[in-house]
Amino acid sequence: MKRIIILIISMVWGLTMSSQTIGSKPTWLKHLPKAPRRAMYYYRVTSAEAKTYEEAYSKAFAIAVYESRWKLGVAVDLNMGVDEHEKEIRNSISIEPSQIRIPLNKVCEFQENSPVNMNIRVHILWQIAKYGNVDPDFDDFTNCE
Repeated sequence: MKRIIILIISMVWGLTMSSQTIGSKPTWLKHLPKAPRRAMYYYRVTSAEAKTYEEAYSKAFAIAVYESRWKLGVAVDLNMGVDEHEKEIRNSISIEPSQIRIPLNKVCEFQENSPVNMNIRVHILWQIAKYGNVDPDFDDFTNCE
């Protein structure tokens, strides 16, 4: 009986300790920073999960590109999954002049292990231009903690 009680107490303690690690996430992941008032960009966090860091990063990048295209009104096939968008980005080596160029600036990155499986979860903070075909002056962002 004592062993069962000790086991239950240790499980509750372990769950409590694992939920406290959530507090170790960076501030920008909890509260999105605000761009200066007249900035030509906005902040956006994209997150993706995969078996390797490279796959998760590629998916997070694809999400950032397609969400920013959609926000600017560029036709995006919303029926396609992230994997199809990622393949399309990899395959489009050259950018055609008719397409809108959307500047992205990777600011911060946070990597963690998935609590559900053995995957890697990557969170990336981006500065994304509000308009296409512009060159915004991205500010330095040094608070990646």
